[in-house]
Amino acid sequence: MNILLIEDHDFQRQVLATQLAHLIDPNQDHIHCANNGICGLKAVALYQPQLLFCDLNMPQMDGISFLGHLAEQQFTGAIIITSALNADVLLSVNKMCKNYGLNLLGTLAKPTHLEQLKQLLALAVNQQPLGDAPIPALQLALTEQDIIDAFNANYLTPYYQPIVNLKTGEWVASEALIRFIHPDYGIVPASNFIQHLTQIGKDSHLALLIINHIISHHATFEGRRVAVNISAKTLVERSFINHVLALHNQYPQLHHWLYFELTESDLFESTGKALEAAARLGMHEFNLSIDDFGTGYSSLKQLDILPFKSLKLDISFVQAMPTNYTAKVIIETCLLLAHRLNLTVIAEGVEDITLWLKLQKMDCELAQGYFISPPLPFSQIPIWHDQWQQRSQQLLNNSASKEILTKTQER
Repeated sequence: MNILLIEDHDFQRQVLATQLAHLIDPNQDHIHCANNGICGLKAVALYQPQLLFCDLNMPQMDGISFLGHLAEQQFTGAIIITSALNADVLLSVNKMCKNYGLNLLGTLAKPTHLEQLKQLLALAVNQQPLGDAPIPALQLALTEQDIIDAFNANYLTPYYQPIVNLKTGEWVASEALIRFIHPDYGIVPASNFIQHLTQIGKDSHLALLIINHIISHHATFEGRRVAVNISAKTLVERSFINHVLALHNQYPQLHHWLYFELTESDLFESTGKALEAAARLGMHEFNLSIDDFGTGYSSLKQLDILPFKSLKLDISFVQAMPTNYTAKVIIETCLLLAHRLNLTVIAEGVEDITLWLKLQKMDCELAQGYFISPPLPFSQIPIWHDQWQQRSQQLLNNSASKEILTKTQER
């Protein structure tokens, strides 16, 4: 893995490079340095880093402008911000990166702490096997025929991201996420094809592709449900519901193998059709979940209309919690609402130990994110599960030790 450090302060750059040198594999990983944004852009072109550490307050070209240039170049590597700036500025940069589609792993405060650096580095390493960023600045002008060809040639492949219990560490479910694996370009970013797929009316075709994949590989999940994302348009499509119920007739355990996640920001053209679809699915014991909860204007209305069994906290609120009081209050309010309505809550985007511990204390039930696992091909799920059982036990033991220590100190 090529690592690029962009830091104008010589001593701080040397300290970070020294810390990294103790954590990386010298045979496979290489560290490169730049002292400002202009030099950083040249280094990105020269070394094509998979991981980039970026300071913000630098001469000639500051780190914020540098990140803007990276977004224009469609940089797909992992990014870690190193900065001593105040929380409001860091939050704005965090939001900017997400809006630009940059892969921001987190912020490393100055002076850097070795343990935090170790956690973020592990997160970056865990992303590498997926190959989600095979070619920087991928420019594909996809057409309707490209999407049709992708279906016919089996270029669209489901990956699965595990969902675990925050209290016990138990693997309880997964979410299916589609990957477009092109024979020439590798994995095409979802942003390059999902919108096209929706525009040509292939939403329900994609959902059925995923459902059939789950049926073929249901033994891998050992009885745990898999979330299938569907749009409001797909839910109210009678032919889609007919297909699902026909499959259920063929596989009577299908309602135990999957459930449906409905994007909260989608609006129903007809509430009656939505209720019809939900009732037909409910009659056969299929569960509905609401995705990205809190991001649209219709959150509470949808909860009142449809019989949801669970809701997923939006990633933007979850990841902003450590530095944004408003986001923390929103999460607390959503949890209170869900508990009162007897809904299971899943926190999305748990990407470090800090978020894991915060959500534990807030009595959030379930979580998913790169801290637990990136999306994986089904064949890697058993390998991940073996590793996770050991790692989760260590997490729970550490959490218990910290709780005992805290109580002891309070006495």
